[in-house]
Amino acid sequence: MDRSEPSSLAVRLRAAPWLALALAAALAVWRQDFGGALPLGLVNEGREVWRALAAATLAGALAVALLFALELARGRPLRAAAAARTLLAVALAFELLVTALDVFVVSRSDGRGPELGGPYRELASRAGTRVFLKRPHPGSPLGFRSAAAHPLEPAGPRLLFLGDSYTEGSGRDAACNFPEVATATLNERRAAAGAAPFALLNAGVAGYGPADSLSLLRFLRDEGYRFDAVVLSIFLENDFTDNLPETERRVVAGINFRFPRSPFLRRLHPLNARSARYGMFLWRASRLGRADDYVQRGDGRCRPPPPLPAELPAPLRELVLRRLADNYGPAPLVASEGVAEALRAFAAFARASQTPVVVAVFPDRLLADGELRERLGLNDLDERVDLATLRRFVAEHAAGLPVVDATDALSGGGSENYRPSDTHLSDVGNVVAGRYVGGRLAELVGARR
Repeated sequence: MDRSEPSSLAVRLRAAPWLALALAAALAVWRQDFGGALPLGLVNEGREVWRALAAATLAGALAVALLFALELARGRPLRAAAAARTLLAVALAFELLVTALDVFVVSRSDGRGPELGGPYRELASRAGTRVFLKRPHPGSPLGFRSAAAHPLEPAGPRLLFLGDSYTEGSGRDAACNFPEVATATLNERRAAAGAAPFALLNAGVAGYGPADSLSLLRFLRDEGYRFDAVVLSIFLENDFTDNLPETERRVVAGINFRFPRSPFLRRLHPLNARSARYGMFLWRASRLGRADDYVQRGDGRCRPPPPLPAELPAPLRELVLRRLADNYGPAPLVASEGVAEALRAFAAFARASQTPVVVAVFPDRLLADGELRERLGLNDLDERVDLATLRRFVAEHAAGLPVVDATDALSGGGSENYRPSDTHLSDVGNVVAGRYVGGRLAELVGARR
């Protein structure tokens, strides 16, 4: 035997841990993406692409495992195995570098890092409640869409709005967002009754589901914020599948990605590595188009949107049809328990703190926009979508909390209530929804409270 070559025992001892790592990675991919560990998977959009990536990753992990297995069985070094070992070592070192860059620079919790990634960061309260929020800005240290300060203790009563991008605001200006319009409407009634106006704390965050709103409520309470009433917005179109079972949202590259809760899957699945998520972020960023001019913000005036084009934009068509299939099939039935748990927790909070909580429900655009339904040939949608079941579900699990449903209010304006490019409310839709919700809040929270 050539004494320059390692012994069979040394070769096998070197191959064994790499074989174990490759097999563990293959098992993690199979368990997460093909073995049912995550009932609804890890993503809402791009499931076909994700599944193809997962299949390629599984095949790669098994191929690498085969190389190390051959080396282990033969007791002699293989060039291909050595090359695979080098590539894996480089990948692990790169992962450590990316992790350090992400934690200490890009996704810093104080939001003061360079804007190299997306707009999100993670924060934890003094009591350990974790949330993801937008970067801070001069109007809000918590990154809320607000130009006014929101101190811990307001001078008078304060109304807290929680929800996703519908609450954060899709209007051109803050005055064209439904929470601001709703609060102004409520305060008009209170002024007529001689009551002090409510200050608004709009804590809507794009991407939130009901479970995330619950975490933010707890975070704000932990941090000492006081409020006298709460409005929780639920968007029927995707809130039932935002918080997928057995997953959690964590910030990587400034984006709130989903990850499995299982530490095994999180740490050993190659597509859950930070470096892989950075690749996904860069791919997503390269596909972002220019926003419609009419949704630019800050001029203080609310305008109607342009009409739907004669030929519906392909992205809008694909978006509404995909969400129709995703949100009214079997998936929401599986994910609904998470929504139910969040609603029950809000009801328990209302009882324990004696703080009024109102649930504001917003419909899928297709259910409220008759013009879009007709253009897509979906005039029989009411027969295919059992909206009454969703409404009953929300009312049942809200456990006595008042529920305000904006469907009828938004159905009268058709496409004018929505942006022509997506499913968010236009300025007009925000004003319509805000006036309706504000009027109901005057009845439920009290014009004299």
